[in-house]
Amino acid sequence: MVADTRLYDVLGVAPDASDAEIKKAYRTLALQHHPDKQSSSDGAPADSSRFQEIQHAWETLSDPEKREDYDNFGEKGPGGRGGPGGFDGADMFDDFFAEMFGGMGGPPPGMGGGGGRPRQRRKTQTEPSEVELPVTLEELYNGANKTLSVERTRKCGPCSGSGAKPGRQAKPCMKCNGQGQTFAMRQMGPYIQRVPVRCSLCDGRGTKVRDQDACKKCKGTRTVKEKKRVEFYLERGMHFGETIVLKGEGDESPDSCSPGDLHIIVRPLPHPTFSIVPPPHHRSDRPADLSTTLSLTLSESLLGFSRLILIHLDGRGLRVNQPAPGQRGWRVLKTGDEVVVPGEGMWRKGEKGDLVLKIEVAMPDEQWAMGLAEKGGVDTLRGLLPPRRPDLVNIVEDGKDVDDVTLEEKKDSADDEEQWYHGNGRPYDEDEEGPGCQQQ
Repeated sequence: MVADTRLYDVLGVAPDASDAEIKKAYRTLALQHHPDKQSSSDGAPADSSRFQEIQHAWETLSDPEKREDYDNFGEKGPGGRGGPGGFDGADMFDDFFAEMFGGMGGPPPGMGGGGGRPRQRRKTQTEPSEVELPVTLEELYNGANKTLSVERTRKCGPCSGSGAKPGRQAKPCMKCNGQGQTFAMRQMGPYIQRVPVRCSLCDGRGTKVRDQDACKKCKGTRTVKEKKRVEFYLERGMHFGETIVLKGEGDESPDSCSPGDLHIIVRPLPHPTFSIVPPPHHRSDRPADLSTTLSLTLSESLLGFSRLILIHLDGRGLRVNQPAPGQRGWRVLKTGDEVVVPGEGMWRKGEKGDLVLKIEVAMPDEQWAMGLAEKGGVDTLRGLLPPRRPDLVNIVEDGKDVDDVTLEEKKDSADDEEQWYHGNGRPYDEDEEGPGCQQQ
């Protein structure tokens, strides 16, 4: 004795009907009451409540465990809770297979489901879109109001994302039978297995708009491209790769509950004067340092100086007063030295990093030396400069031979390589004599 017979009555079968009898009754009623088979004289949408009731009865009675629970406890029990349109165990399977097969909706054919009824996927927010934003160091140092033109995907307005003309609707996909997926044979090691794949005709949705029913604007694709100018503020001191998030300004999918966010990734442009020295990863909250080269003359490196050395990113000039010999803080600045100007680096949350100056001492050129020689000042300068280095004592004392050599400018490596090639461009072999040599 069963606890409830309503679902059997819906299909028109006895409580002790076999699985084959239940399946035959369902197919007959589903074909007869499918919304596509119904017509209305006034053009109103067809009533699908009867079809949903048949569908719910089939889902319960075609599953042995659900049918047993329904026979024992009725519709309020584990086998039939919720009735048509309510929550049942299929919802959990939908989520499970959506994770496995990329959100195709519903389990594979033959593993439960409505025998061709398209599964409804749970709507979530669209995934965020990403775009890179090239910025100058001046903008990053001072902050800036920015405007960015973006092209984004949006749900088609005239068809509300359905892809169909007004009064028309998508039909269950003929290729996948409304399941959103088909099967393919894949080689997995020594075996060939039948695996589910996303349906290429409906793109995994389970429904397809016929060409004659397609929306004129989106051509059945359900989305359109939209260009928009978005405005935002670039916070000063942002690090390379940091992201500005604009809520709801990204792409939109018809299957989502809301548009996605737009992620703007900061990419500083190279600067002719300054470069950024990012903080260590474990101190990413600290401001970055700035680095540049400070070129000094030989006189400035030895005797100190007082002059404007550079124009900063905000237009300010920076003047350095380097002490002379004997004054407090004096030092000789050599090529390769690094000195720091505290608090003149990049901004970060109200704080500033340091400015690192890499010293480069420019030696006097030949023209300056020749001018000095013409004025007879070579000996005077030699007396002021540090003395020349002496000979290597151990070589002289040991009485070793000493050859006089000259210093020449180094040739380009490309010129050297040309000497090892024949006139026709063919290189010499290692065992072959070079030019001008003959074998004896």
